[in-house]
Amino acid sequence: MTNSKPLSIALLGTRGIPARYGGFETFAEKLACRLVNRGHEVTVYCRKAFFQPSPHARSYQGVRLKTTSTIMHKYAETPLHALTSFLSLFLWRPDVVLLCNAANSPFAFIVRLLGIPLIINVDGIERKRSKWNQLGKLWYRLGEYTSVLFGTKIVSDAHVIAEYYRDTYRCPSTVIRYGADVTSIPPGGTLAKFNLRPQSYLLYVSRLEPENNALGVIDAYTGLDTEMPLVIVGDAPYSDEYKARLRERANDRVIFAGYQFESAYFELR
Repeated sequence: MTNSKPLSIALLGTRGIPARYGGFETFAEKLACRLVNRGHEVTVYCRKAFFQPSPHARSYQGVRLKTTSTIMHKYAETPLHALTSFLSLFLWRPDVVLLCNAANSPFAFIVRLLGIPLIINVDGIERKRSKWNQLGKLWYRLGEYTSVLFGTKIVSDAHVIAEYYRDTYRCPSTVIRYGADVTSIPPGGTLAKFNLRPQSYLLYVSRLEPENNALGVIDAYTGLDTEMPLVIVGDAPYSDEYKARLRERANDRVIFAGYQFESAYFELR
């Protein structure tokens, strides 16, 4: 951001920071902290069930944290949290709102009614994931349309997503790819916890959902003639059936490490 005047920025649509869930949360943490370092005032909206270190904390590395309520349900959690977050904007007026996930966009008319510029990072084409029923797919389709309708600017994280919005909705978007930390952590407690030796294991990292193909990775691994263990890093809150299938197909050399963040993740990587 090149504006010389410090901005008040609200970041909505993730589960909160510090990151304890997935890619959008990591994006929110890295971006928010960097914007604060540039002199801007940033508020990240959080969900109590995922919020660390406590739902009563007020800031993280200079970023203001605001917790709003939702219902922990596969289909209700995200849109209801978006609604309560948007409604809180009536109590204060940031200079700009950055919204993550097109599924949050049906309620984004509130932002436009308040006259606040709205940038939407739409994510992927979620409605094509097998985990959603027809109602969920319809909601995501509505989210795509309302992102185009209400967004001041649309951001895509890949050219294929930008092409989809251009071809489907005739909507241009700015492609901003994600960066990556190159931090290196020497072997320590995390490797010891899982009885691992440096450079002597295979690593797979993703949210454990069918489209990320963890099952295919496990099937391929169990067909290999190797003594190196396979470490699966990741989880998902609403994928119990799929995670059970993964464990059924795994052998005793597959280690399910669950979520790993910051130094623990860097050590494994």
